[in-house]
Amino acid sequence: MIAPTEPTRTVAVVGAGPRGTAIIERLVAASTIPDWQGRLTVHLIDPYVGRGGSVWRHDQPEVLLMNTATCQTTMYPDESCHPLLPVTRTGTLSDHLAEEGFAASDFAPRAAHGRYLARVLADAEADADPDRLRIVQHRAEVIDVTGGPDEPQRVRLSDGRVLTVEAVALALGHLSTALGPRSQQLADAADHHGLIHIGPANPLEIDYSVLLGREAVAVQGMGLNFYDALGMLTQVAGGRFEPDDSAPSGLRYLPGGEEPRLIVGSRSGMVYRPKPDLSPEMPAPYTPQVLTGERVLELAVRAAGVDHEREVMPLMLAELRRALQEIGADEMAADAELLHLLYPFGRRGGGIDDAHRRTRDVLRDALEAATAPDPVWVMVYRVLNALRIQVNRLIDLGGYTTDSVRRDIDGHLRNAFASWASGPPVQRVRQLLALEEAGLIEFTGPAMHIGIDEDAGRYTAHGGDNPPILCDGVLEAHLPPVDLPAYRSSLIGAWRERGEVQKDSWASRGSRRRMLTGSIAVDGLYAPVGLDDVVHERRLMVGVPVSTAQPGSSITAAPGTSAQLLRHAEAVALRLARAGGALEADRSTTSL
Repeated sequence: MIAPTEPTRTVAVVGAGPRGTAIIERLVAASTIPDWQGRLTVHLIDPYVGRGGSVWRHDQPEVLLMNTATCQTTMYPDESCHPLLPVTRTGTLSDHLAEEGFAASDFAPRAAHGRYLARVLADAEADADPDRLRIVQHRAEVIDVTGGPDEPQRVRLSDGRVLTVEAVALALGHLSTALGPRSQQLADAADHHGLIHIGPANPLEIDYSVLLGREAVAVQGMGLNFYDALGMLTQVAGGRFEPDDSAPSGLRYLPGGEEPRLIVGSRSGMVYRPKPDLSPEMPAPYTPQVLTGERVLELAVRAAGVDHEREVMPLMLAELRRALQEIGADEMAADAELLHLLYPFGRRGGGIDDAHRRTRDVLRDALEAATAPDPVWVMVYRVLNALRIQVNRLIDLGGYTTDSVRRDIDGHLRNAFASWASGPPVQRVRQLLALEEAGLIEFTGPAMHIGIDEDAGRYTAHGGDNPPILCDGVLEAHLPPVDLPAYRSSLIGAWRERGEVQKDSWASRGSRRRMLTGSIAVDGLYAPVGLDDVVHERRLMVGVPVSTAQPGSSITAAPGTSAQLLRHAEAVALRLARAGGALEADRSTTSL
């Protein structure tokens, strides 16, 4: 038993979503080892603490779905993570949701993930010995963190309390941003002409009912936020989907009566394909045989830097050809066929003729292949998931030239990867096609442009050189960008004002040219760097706002994948414990 007179030291974790919860779980694991000294209090701060955090909170509408199967998410590190700390629990999201009747291959509501996160947090609190580690929850927002680089930090909460801690970990997730110049123009037009404009936002922060009764709404973005918007809009409209074997979608939509016609498109026009139905058992991840880890390292050290189209794309196509030939799909193992699968409307996203029909047909073909499931489709899906990891590694290592990142990776490859790897469940694509069959969806194709017709007092939406369609609403169906200058967070705003953060940059190893990003610059992966290059060692950031240093920060932790989320959580938990004096700071923990 620790003597009552022994002082208690404190640390804080801001954010109770997956990353914040994982840090708490790893702190509890650290508190069980023999090297742990004294008593540590950790303050866990989030307006939605105990409910899964803002994105995954368990009281959100069940209509919002995850885009990964339940067996592809966990909050506990396994052997692939090479954890230093003990792992006493192993329950995955699939294990937890089996109690609710979900199968391992099911796509559960996000609220169900929130229930899992709440369970993981409750279990961590139950496992913590209060004489070693005490967890204190605060349902509040952090509005500022002050203190010198080597001093205790003062954490100011929205409820007026101020906590003094030795160090603070910040798992802030997606942050809202001020509207960009173009979005602001659209918002101003809405005010002037009595239109509706909804800017980039978390779907839970949007009141979709304001779109009801509008004649036509332009929807810019065809990714996951778009599918979320469909679910939310049809729910608030009171419409419903019924099975209909005679419809190409397999569903019939019965309108609530006030649904607007949605004019849908994006810059690339890229269709997010449905995840293939892989029940009852998910296949093992594909292991690259051409673009291997060794080949990635070889490319990364080339002095001149790597050009994606010239040096990496041929390897990707060779990987796909090899995999398809292995399953006897020789007819698809041709570059022209593969490029059409990756870029059905071309790489550069220019306007296309007959855009609505062509987009609908791509969706119908994708739905049919995903539900069969077609072995060729499944193989392409698996290979592209593996290749995305390899390309991201090459980016992380600074292997590409900055020109190639701008032109090839950001220009079109990220969209192609997202189209396959980040698609929605089959159910969502069925619903989209059912809405199209009901006459409520019109696709503009690539190169979508939203303008303002001042004479008509309406928005205009069109793809490429096609005639514009008049609209009385705009929905920007994508998340706010990672953009330090535009963040509306009180905390980040206070740091900006004092010069305690700066924008990060990505460096090409070959050309040594740097490219500014919107991410927050950190030293040693976690500690933010001020404009004066001072490193704030007692502030540790993880996740989306520092995505240049921690790429893939929006991805949850999948079992058996050496999940970055869980590895960062353990590293940060150890640093918090050392800052709080519970573990020795000058050497590695001896008994691990």
